[in-house]
Amino acid sequence: MNQPQPALALAANPAPPGDRETTRLLKLWTELTQRAASAAAHRSSDEESLRILQLQVEEALADRLTDPDVVMAELWVWEATLLHVAETPPETCLICRKARLGLPADLPLPTDLGGAR
Repeated sequence: MNQPQPALALAANPAPPGDRETTRLLKLWTELTQRAASAAAHRSSDEESLRILQLQVEEALADRLTDPDVVMAELWVWEATLLHVAETPPETCLICRKARLGLPADLPLPTDLGGAR
């Protein structure tokens, strides 16, 4: 597969087997990151508090991972795929809708969407 994998796929890799807390923190980080990107794009007042929570989870992850620099670098690259400029409300924003559904931001849409030719 040529498409980048969502950060949730990383949840299985850096955590030792049976380390549910690290897996939970990785999932929480991805959820907060998606919400923070949406808040930033759509000028929500929640952006700052979401970023603070995201940084707190990053610190907790750094304490638990053997090589946090490598993992966090991958997560930050994934985070960059979520950054967007909103031209629509979050309810109809394609990037935000994909994030809510847990789909990769770069997932292509079918070409026949949009009506008649």
